[in-house]
Amino acid sequence: MKYRISPTDLQLKASFKVKKEAFERELAKIREEHPESLVWKRSVGSLKREWAAHNALHALGIFRSRTGDVDLNWPQPWYIRLGYAILGTLAWPFIN
Repeated sequence: MKYRISPTDLQLKASFKVKKEAFERELAKIREEHPESLVWKRSVGSLKREWAAHNALHALGIFRSRTGDVDLNWPQPWYIRLGYAILGTLAWPFIN
């Protein structure tokens, strides 16, 4: 998987191509290589839900130019966290 990482952002390139069963494994590989990033202050569940939300929106054709990649940031405003928590949880059973 191609990605870019900074102290506060992890951008996963073409993340819509990754199946949900591989989310945790891919994140673990990146974390092992870059443990210093503040992105890891977020829970794995939170990261996976945001990724799931992006994949669901991409599959539905919504904001395709923005949902093909996912940017996992730290920190996030509470309303963004809430939105991804709701959308990611609802989308999880329906995405690949």
